[in-house]
Amino acid sequence: MDLIDVEDLLRLHAVDGAHLDPAPPETGDRLTDDPQVRARYRADAWRPCCICGIDYRTSRVIDFPGYGPRWMDLCRDHSLAVRKPALPTMPATVEGAFADIREVAATFGLTMLPVSHEEWREIGRRARLRRDQ
Repeated sequence: MDLIDVEDLLRLHAVDGAHLDPAPPETGDRLTDDPQVRARYRADAWRPCCICGIDYRTSRVIDFPGYGPRWMDLCRDHSLAVRKPALPTMPATVEGAFADIREVAATFGLTMLPVSHEEWREIGRRARLRRDQ
């Protein structure tokens, strides 16, 4: 899934703010300042993703036009789709992150070869072919 703005994600899936739980207004450091936020994040009961209905992994407060602060519960995939890279120069894809790791390893003369899940599976496939020959 490509990165997308929160507003665009909500608009794309026609999420109605009336169906999102009311949330407390922004108070600064949400994890430490607001007991409602801490309780929401630590709750044992999972809520469905407001986009696809799969059990959520993350919650965030958004200012929904016309409704004010609302909880936006997102599954893993939709949460990652709206996450911005921490720095403007950070890669936004797994492939980009692996390319950066390989470059750093080569710079320091490290003998490591970071591989993605897909690359690992391909290495295993080739090893099985060699074994079976």
